[in-house]
Amino acid sequence: MKVLIIGGMGVIGGAITEAAVKKGLDVYVCSRRALFGKYASLNIVGIQGNWNDDSFAQHVVSEFFDVIVDTQVFTKKQLIRSLRIVNGHCKQYVYISTDSVYVHPASDVKEDDFIDIKKLKWAYGYDKRDAELYLLTHSKDYSFYWTGIRPTVTWGETRLPIGFASKRNTNTLINRLIEGKPVLLFAEENTKHAICHTSIFGTAVVDLFLNENAKGQFYHVSDDKAYTYMEIYKVIEDILGVKGKYIHLSSSVLKKYDKNIYEEMIYDKDPEFTLDNSKIKQQSPNTNYHPDILEILKPTVESLKKSPISDNEYNNLTDLILLKYSNSLSDVREKEIAKKYISNFDSKYEQELKKYDIVTSTNMLLKPFRRILSLSFRIPRKVFRMLMKEDKRYGGKDDYTLDRGRLSKNSGIYSVQIK
Repeated sequence: MKVLIIGGMGVIGGAITEAAVKKGLDVYVCSRRALFGKYASLNIVGIQGNWNDDSFAQHVVSEFFDVIVDTQVFTKKQLIRSLRIVNGHCKQYVYISTDSVYVHPASDVKEDDFIDIKKLKWAYGYDKRDAELYLLTHSKDYSFYWTGIRPTVTWGETRLPIGFASKRNTNTLINRLIEGKPVLLFAEENTKHAICHTSIFGTAVVDLFLNENAKGQFYHVSDDKAYTYMEIYKVIEDILGVKGKYIHLSSSVLKKYDKNIYEEMIYDKDPEFTLDNSKIKQQSPNTNYHPDILEILKPTVESLKKSPISDNEYNNLTDLILLKYSNSLSDVREKEIAKKYISNFDSKYEQELKKYDIVTSTNMLLKPFRRILSLSFRIPRKVFRMLMKEDKRYGGKDDYTLDRGRLSKNSGIYSVQIK
């Protein structure tokens, strides 16, 4: 079986790549990056380039594939474009959606439960559902059949199954625990969350390849057990041999600093949310849907512990929130922990945090006016840096990059000339 995985080295795509190789399939991975790390040693073909470039994408699919997995579609417009590219070049198209198409909170959700798109308040989930609806209504327009996958919080070697955490492949959260620094929690302590290890996800998805029962169907995949974030932290503590210090706060404190993180917390990561795996189990009955959490967390913790990469934004935001809100904590013990921690800040670091506070909060106030800047005009570089500073930890819709003196938004909408 010949399989193309677009974006096959991320958490989601990488899980599918590894499972497909393990099953002995002929795997091709399309990515902006050359094969790296463990993927370079796998028996796969790497195709390096920009899938968003039509001529490149058309060249990639010029060879026929049995299955094409697309992890890079986030809107209906992007989906329509991908479907046009792959039409006539595969038997099955696998669209990676999200469990954020379900309204949160919810318990034991099934794939065929009614979804009212009007109730989806998070743009990420709304856009993914909008794309799903296009698939449901335009199946006959294409030569292939489709299957939709709705991942939940999927984690593995580079990512912990924690709501508010440092970005993937960084040592920062692990180091805070080791060094006895407070860690922030925004969900209720007893709230359970669906999670899914990459070993579960990849195996289950690959079992849907060229599966007649998967035609025109959506599937979600999760661990059979839902966990509270404190249960996850307790396992991490056992692995590290430390006792963590946790500060519980309302997600509302994030709203002032980062809309993307705030919305991800309130609409996805914080609410109680569990899934019913019955449907996927019918098609992938031999998958282990509840591996030992200690056993599978150990490699992740050890990998992140050794990572040379730090997430300074996560540290800054955590420390700033502790500095600003320690006096308002209702839990006496947590208040004592926070006050003792921030008492060790020197004056220089406090000033840096206050500056960070001004920059990030100003940036949030300016966000509604950004569309005005979609027209090209010249602005001083210093002003550009002040206005357009973005937190890239969660890869939100407002990621910007400065390329050859031009500001470009990931969607290609914005173009601001820089002196």
